[in-house]
Amino acid sequence: MEHLTLKTDLSAGATSVSNLFLDYYMPKASGEYTKVYLYLLRSLQGGQHDITVAGLADALEYTESDILRALKYWEKQGLLKLECDASNTLLGIYILRVPEPAADTEQLHIPADDAVPARKSYSRSELAQFAEQAECRQLLFVCEQYMKKTLSPSEMETILYFYDQLHFSADLIEYLVEYCVCKGSRSIHYIETVALAWAEAGIQTVSQAKERTTTYTRNTFAIMKAFGINDRNPVEPELKYINKWLKEYDFTLDLVLEACRRTMERLHKPNFEYADRILQSWTEQKVHTAEDVRKLDEEHQKRQASRQKPAPAPSSTRFNNFEQRDYNFDELEKQLIQNS
Repeated sequence: MEHLTLKTDLSAGATSVSNLFLDYYMPKASGEYTKVYLYLLRSLQGGQHDITVAGLADALEYTESDILRALKYWEKQGLLKLECDASNTLLGIYILRVPEPAADTEQLHIPADDAVPARKSYSRSELAQFAEQAECRQLLFVCEQYMKKTLSPSEMETILYFYDQLHFSADLIEYLVEYCVCKGSRSIHYIETVALAWAEAGIQTVSQAKERTTTYTRNTFAIMKAFGINDRNPVEPELKYINKWLKEYDFTLDLVLEACRRTMERLHKPNFEYADRILQSWTEQKVHTAEDVRKLDEEHQKRQASRQKPAPAPSSTRFNNFEQRDYNFDELEKQLIQNS
């Protein structure tokens, strides 16, 4: 395995982590991706500039494919630059300054010259005036319940910014906080990013906000239905998988549903980890469409025939009739059992 050269323009010494990373990027990333990024920072700022993908995998107890996926994820987020040769062999990793994040991927990006008012600081007397209003007191209390913490003065000012300057109603702010928390983030910076995008889009009512988030909700429950789960909402670990499939892997809904269908066909019960392994395999093989899946299955069928093994009967799906196997399902099942 070739050694990789780590480079950066960050200062050496102690391992420092950008607040932008902690506030914006870490809440939306998987734990595995976060560990890889933090380990790179530790290696670099600790003076270890010569590493390998295999070494990273050993240190974090991941596979090399896991490490490469994490590196590509952070490159896509703009936190790393991967240096490769003409044959696409990874040679180096350049750790970039953490960029200011764009708005939520489901929201609109806000131009710099936008008419949305900038935040202002409130004086003690202004804060006291807000505190005298029953609606404001109730709003801050509800936000604390959703965020499961006592709001800091800065967080209170941000909530009041939504109320006083963006002119969001109390109901809309409550829905905003509920929506972000349900998506897995209690970060006030993330909530503010979504709020600003809503303001740019002209959203002023809960119904308008719900209409905007309908696509996300529809996709989530379509996936739950594909697993035969119709009697409850998804729990946080399930939402993390769904976000990974639709955002990090960037699969269309039909491919995610196909992975769920194959999981149910094999295990006869919902299993998000099993479906994730299928989708990881498709990511590694650069699958983007149903046609790509069909070709993979055809290639597998040809390999099976060349080994003089009887080809199983194809099953009919909405992706046309093709063999539904491109994985070592027995090995996948063993791994799931070992990890359970």
